[in-house]
Amino acid sequence: MNNFLKKATLILSIALLGISVSKAQYFGQNKVRYKNEKFKVMETPHFDIYYYLKNDKVVKKFAQDAETWYKMHQEIFRDTFFKKNPIILYNNHPDFQQTTALQGEIGVGTGGVTEAFKNRVIMPVMELGSQTRHVLGHELVHAFQYHLLLEKDSIPLEAVGQTPLWMVEGMAEYLSVGKKDAFTSMWMRDALLNRDIPSLKDLTNSNKYFPYRYGQAFWTFVGSLYGDTTIVPLFKATAKFGYENGIRYTFGYDDRTLSGLWKNAIEQHYRPMLRPDSSQIKISGAKIIDNKNAGNMNVAPAISPDGKYLAFLSEKDLFGIDLFLADAKTGKIIRKLSSQISSSHIDDFNFLESAGAWSPDSKKFAFSIFSKGRNKMLVIDIANGKTLLNTGMDKVEQFGNLTWSPNGKDIAFSGMVEGQSDIFSYNFDTKQVTQITNDEYSDYAPSYSPDGKKIVFSSDRAALQSGNLAAVNPINLTIYDIETKALSNVPVFAGANNLNAQFSGDSKRIFFLSNRDGFRNLYEYNLENSNLKQLTDYFTGISGITEFSPAITVSRNDDIIYSYYRYQRYTLYNSAYSNFRAKDVNANDVNFDAAILPPKENVGVNVVNSNLGNFNRFERTHLDSLRNIPYRPKFRLDYLANSGGVGVSTSRFGTGMQGGVMGMFSDIVGQNQIVANLAINGEIQDFGGMAAYINQASRINWGGAVSHIPYITGFLSRDIIRDSPQDNPYLVERTNILRTFEDQIQLFAAYPFNKAHRFELGGAVSRYSYGVTRFNNYYQLTSDSTQIIGYAGSDREKVGTDEIENSLGTRLRSFNIFQTNAYFVGDNSIFGVTAPLDGFRYRIGAERYFGDYNFTAVAIDLRKYFRIKPVTIAVRSYNYLRLGRDGENLYPLYAGYNYLIRGYEPNSFYNNQSANTGSFDINQLSGSKLAIFNFEIRLPFTGPKKLAQIPSSFLFTDLNLFFDAGVAWTEDTEVKFKSTPSTTRIGTYPNGQQYLIERVPALSAGISVRVNLFGAMILEPYYAFPFTRKDVSGGVFGLTFAPGW
Repeated sequence: MNNFLKKATLILSIALLGISVSKAQYFGQNKVRYKNEKFKVMETPHFDIYYYLKNDKVVKKFAQDAETWYKMHQEIFRDTFFKKNPIILYNNHPDFQQTTALQGEIGVGTGGVTEAFKNRVIMPVMELGSQTRHVLGHELVHAFQYHLLLEKDSIPLEAVGQTPLWMVEGMAEYLSVGKKDAFTSMWMRDALLNRDIPSLKDLTNSNKYFPYRYGQAFWTFVGSLYGDTTIVPLFKATAKFGYENGIRYTFGYDDRTLSGLWKNAIEQHYRPMLRPDSSQIKISGAKIIDNKNAGNMNVAPAISPDGKYLAFLSEKDLFGIDLFLADAKTGKIIRKLSSQISSSHIDDFNFLESAGAWSPDSKKFAFSIFSKGRNKMLVIDIANGKTLLNTGMDKVEQFGNLTWSPNGKDIAFSGMVEGQSDIFSYNFDTKQVTQITNDEYSDYAPSYSPDGKKIVFSSDRAALQSGNLAAVNPINLTIYDIETKALSNVPVFAGANNLNAQFSGDSKRIFFLSNRDGFRNLYEYNLENSNLKQLTDYFTGISGITEFSPAITVSRNDDIIYSYYRYQRYTLYNSAYSNFRAKDVNANDVNFDAAILPPKENVGVNVVNSNLGNFNRFERTHLDSLRNIPYRPKFRLDYLANSGGVGVSTSRFGTGMQGGVMGMFSDIVGQNQIVANLAINGEIQDFGGMAAYINQASRINWGGAVSHIPYITGFLSRDIIRDSPQDNPYLVERTNILRTFEDQIQLFAAYPFNKAHRFELGGAVSRYSYGVTRFNNYYQLTSDSTQIIGYAGSDREKVGTDEIENSLGTRLRSFNIFQTNAYFVGDNSIFGVTAPLDGFRYRIGAERYFGDYNFTAVAIDLRKYFRIKPVTIAVRSYNYLRLGRDGENLYPLYAGYNYLIRGYEPNSFYNNQSANTGSFDINQLSGSKLAIFNFEIRLPFTGPKKLAQIPSSFLFTDLNLFFDAGVAWTEDTEVKFKSTPSTTRIGTYPNGQQYLIERVPALSAGISVRVNLFGAMILEPYYAFPFTRKDVSGGVFGLTFAPGW
């Protein structure tokens, strides 16, 4: 025990080996920067726009739109930006996903982000001009919200963050879209049919209701009934007092009353549109894909030309979107065609607003993915799932909505180059990309005619050519003649969004979706006689995740598979053309009453909708007001927080302070970061700090850090002293406070190969020095030193390390350590509610130490997760070895921590050491080398319905069966695979202490429950049977505070 105490005091906190020089995570997936964007700045009257787009026309139009939105939002917020607000504009969504301005992953479905500290709007150019304009308007609402609350009203950020999401996002949607929105109206009609119109309390407390859609509907109701001038006062009152008190403060009645009024408005507006014969909810065709055989979100359907197969994207397996193959008639899932988990070259599927394409012979399938910082096309063989082609499209970095030519030689698609959206074609023979359209209009989602003579696509050209004044440009249909290269607009439903056009098998008709009457239904246009028919008449509608998502697909025999929206789910139906109840309609018959969010009439001041309808009538900012200036990085605060609070204490050890502060600073685009952390915990000499610089401008993330860290340990000692031989003796109780000071300089770098794999390299120079403060308590003793007479006083003194060395028997000389390290790291795991459930993780590398200690450390940590529904089989092999004699001089590694081998915790050993009848003790688990093996069967027990055995919206748990095994050894010991170590083979340390030469594996098995405590932490109580221990007869309880490995 003495030797253990001495080592403990010497920790040197030589946890120095536990301090990772690399600033990267131990695991974690990568955000790869494939580009090193050279940003420029365009100054406008109210914005600094950071961009690298080479198309000045697009940038200037974007800048003018920003200023128009500013004028419109200012009328609502009555607020002024006295400093230019930053907007960071990326060329396309793949570039946006690589942004350095935001930490964390950017999903395919994220259109833009506004962050609070710098009020930065961060967004890409979207494929459709109306989408870019909408996202810009939406995010600038957030910029006004933050500016109003944080700067003008000085409301704490915590209070702003507690404002319900449906209020924040719904307000941004209403102010940028308005009350005429067929897509959100579809959601509200669905809620009506489901008898599930939520109260405001439901919106706040449940994640069942999408905050964007329901929030937009709520703010429309408030603006229409009470006037748009009520919006900001209600929002401010909510941020200050909470939504319940905010509503009472603004309107004089409670949220239940307002919820009732809103519900009544929805009922009164939509109920009369529902015909009593139920014809609007009678579905044509057979249900083939729903949440019973797939997921809630089954999107991007593509039927094979022969009508036999269906390819679609679904979150069937819950852990993300995968590509599935199904029988087009029955919906039976044949197999998974492609998966992000199993395909390391797929960073994500381009699933939101894109569908794939079948080859004419129905044997191959092509689709768009996100890979290595751009969209790429993957072509796979349907028979065996083999990838036949993985290619980018030259300068077209963002593209989707593929269509295969009937001769099999070309694939057409919509894509974007330098902010301009056009139609392109890829030739399989020449490997060349050809641009089909090249103009200022947004061209989208092409489809080949089966005879190979035409391509139909959606475009805003008709709206722009007609001089549309509204903020949103309606989308109509355009036909491209391949032989003549002529473009012609299809004259149907002016002012409506006409999308997802598909040719019939005879190439004489076009099927498409339109919201011409506020409902989203299927239509047929005859190219020969211009006859127009409506094929469906659904009360909700045919839709994908967004209004622009592909939702219909047609085979050569005119079987139509479509995505029907109902019960907040997307269900796929297959219907023969003959099954539809077609009716003739007039191409000019347009009525958007059903697209209006209730109430239909505006009682209050109608500022928002009036402005949105006249967007292009606002005076455009003159081009002379736009000025380009060079980009110069300037550091500003990103994040500031205290660490551990602040306090002052007084005790017999003196007066001490405790507190700390951590801050992060970066330039406006986030390519350069400075992180600083300062803390004190005790006296002035216990002050510590760290400052680091991180450069993220290129693919290699690199940086450096300097730090000064004090570690405090201590030990007690006693002595008897006499002032003179004649005087009574004194007992001296000494509390020795040993401080180890670590001063370190680090350099580190990481090169990500892709999202899942990276290489890390680092180095450090560290100096360790010591200081000892002794606190003495004196007690007068009787002359024979057997009894204490009384307390005689105390004092404090600085003690030289030489004296402490004599007490400890260990050297306390200052020393230097130089370290280099290199690691390969991989992680494509999918995390469940408490632990990874699918994929892999690994960390393999080495560390080299030299200077006053010379040794090498090797680490191999391999983890694999096999998902076999409903369980996951998890396997881990963790190995850490210090190689070299100097590695023995450091604080020993311990295999019995509960995150390594459960059932062998140190406290458990100490509490039962008197009951130990064998030779296996705690020393068997300490050494300079560890080898650990773990096996678990994980069952998601309570949690999300599609994942857990018992559905729960608040209690997330996993039930686990485990087997742990491991061994620790040193340079002087040997590993033997047997139950107990031999007591006859004994070695002796230089200090005379004896030890057992043989080390045997420690084994345990048991059961545990991991509990996710509301996302704050993960708790794991367990019951383990430690088979190798002889001091316990049964199992032992334990508790771990960590996620599952």
